[in-house]
Amino acid sequence: MLAAVLAISLCACSPVYVYKAAAGHASLLWHRRSIDKALKDPKTPPELKEKLEIAGAARRFAFDVMGLRRSRQYSTYSMVKRPYLTYVVEACDRLSFTQHLFHFPIIGSFPYKGYFNPKDAQREADSLAALGLDTYVGGVGAYNTGFWLSDPVPSTVLSYSPGDLADLIIHELTHSTAFFKDQVVFNESMATFVGGQGAKEFLSKRYGADSEELKDFLKSQADEERLGRDIDGLYAELDAVYKNSSTESVKLSLRENILKAGLKRLNDEGYHYQVLNNAVIMAHKVYHMDLSVFEDAYKAEGRDWPKTVALFRSLDRRDPMNDLKRRTAELAR
Repeated sequence: MLAAVLAISLCACSPVYVYKAAAGHASLLWHRRSIDKALKDPKTPPELKEKLEIAGAARRFAFDVMGLRRSRQYSTYSMVKRPYLTYVVEACDRLSFTQHLFHFPIIGSFPYKGYFNPKDAQREADSLAALGLDTYVGGVGAYNTGFWLSDPVPSTVLSYSPGDLADLIIHELTHSTAFFKDQVVFNESMATFVGGQGAKEFLSKRYGADSEELKDFLKSQADEERLGRDIDGLYAELDAVYKNSSTESVKLSLRENILKAGLKRLNDEGYHYQVLNNAVIMAHKVYHMDLSVFEDAYKAEGRDWPKTVALFRSLDRRDPMNDLKRRTAELAR
């Protein structure tokens, strides 16, 4: 059944890709185990039980407090014997921030494509680089299929801190609640805001407003915001180069200097980037575009999660961002 589902949704892809995608996800589903049963099992290691309790509590918080759509998503977990669950490939023009899109007939177009095998991901990236594109391959801890199948929590994220784990669970459940076809940047940025803000409130309720768990998460959020400002600065600097009237060779030279200086600056700040290019920059911005718009909507709804979630779900499917800005302005009057 799973192979048929993925074959339909990925029919624009090669048969080999469809087979590997189906096999990889089928293996994940085959090895899933009930979180509730694991918590009751005396043989479950204490450290694993602790993380499963957090995952289950974050899931309940998302449903009961935030009003995200109830489902069986993440009610199970699966052990994964690799550092990441999947590896995504992204690509972008070298002299603009136009992303390469991967097209899937049912679910729409995405600026990334996932592989369960890192070697397959690197081969895809190499083929795109041969076309003259900037490329990026990154590991992903979890994903949401969007199908009726209930995705498990992969063991790759059970080493996360309580805040990061709650953030991820709420982020992915947001995708199950509100999804806009061919609006990847909006979808991911919305889930980033809901996951981050929801995790803060979850940690405050579970551990307390002065807890170390919340303080650690707020620090990691502050680090992420600082990285975002650095990435935004690089984006603006490079975009100005790409849009000026210089020759291609001059633009490439200027770009090289900006990226080299930017890579050094990011690594000096402790972010550990191995490569920096347009694809890397856009991989970050896809998840952090105009987060203040979502925060403004949340505040305009009186910080009421069910009302905010209902607002997000009711947006114009063709242009959700502008519709959200318009309706938030109306609420603020």
